[in-house]
Amino acid sequence: MENEKETKKKLLECAMKEFSEKGYMKASLRNICKEAGVTTGALYFFFKDKEDLFGNLVAETLYGLDTIIENHFIEETTATKALAGGDMSVAALAAAQGFDDDMEIARGVIRYLFKHKEIIDLLLTKSQGSCYENLPDQMVSKVEEHYTSMYVAMKGYKSKRKLTKEDKFIIHWMSHDQIDIFIHIATHCKNVNEGEKQMKNMMAYMIGGWYGVINNKY
Repeated sequence: MENEKETKKKLLECAMKEFSEKGYMKASLRNICKEAGVTTGALYFFFKDKEDLFGNLVAETLYGLDTIIENHFIEETTATKALAGGDMSVAALAAAQGFDDDMEIARGVIRYLFKHKEIIDLLLTKSQGSCYENLPDQMVSKVEEHYTSMYVAMKGYKSKRKLTKEDKFIIHWMSHDQIDIFIHIATHCKNVNEGEKQMKNMMAYMIGGWYGVINNKY
C-alpha cells in the first residue's frame, strides 16, 4: 500500500513537470513513466488516461477556488436581495454593500491563485487539448448567472424575463471582464503583493462600472 502511494506521488510529480514544460497536447505518458521509473501499465493502474492524470493534478485546486466563489455568490445574493427589497436607492445600496467587502473577497481570490500558482498556470496556459481548456468560459458562465440574478434584483425587475437584449449584452460583457481581470493578474503579476495592489484599481473600475450601468438613465 505504501509503495502504491509513493508510485502515484512520483507519477504526479513527473506529470506536473511534463505538462508544465510541454503543455497537455505535447506531453508524453511514456516520458512521464520513464521519469517516474515505472511502466505504462503502472500509470494506467492509477489513471484512466492522460486527461484523468491531468485532472488529478488540478482537481483539488479547482474545487477550492469554486468553493470560495460559490460562498461569495451566496452571501452577495442574499445581501443584495434583502437590501433591494427595502426600496433602497442604488447609491445607498452600493454604500451598504461596501467596497471594502468586495475588495476583501478579491484579495482572498488573489491570494488563493498565487498560493496555487503552479496549478493555475497549468490550467491557464498548458491545458489546450484537454477538457479544461475552456475553463475561463465556464467561469464566465458561472459569473454571468450570478450577475444576472444581481442585476434583476437591483434593477427592481420582477423576473429575468424583464431583461432586455441590451441588459443581457452588458451582463455578459461584464462577466467576461471580471474573469479577465483575475486571469490578467494571475498571468502578469510577479507575486501576490503586486496582484493585490493592482486589484485595488481594477475593483474600483468594476464596482464603479457596475453601479454606473445599474443607475444608467440613458
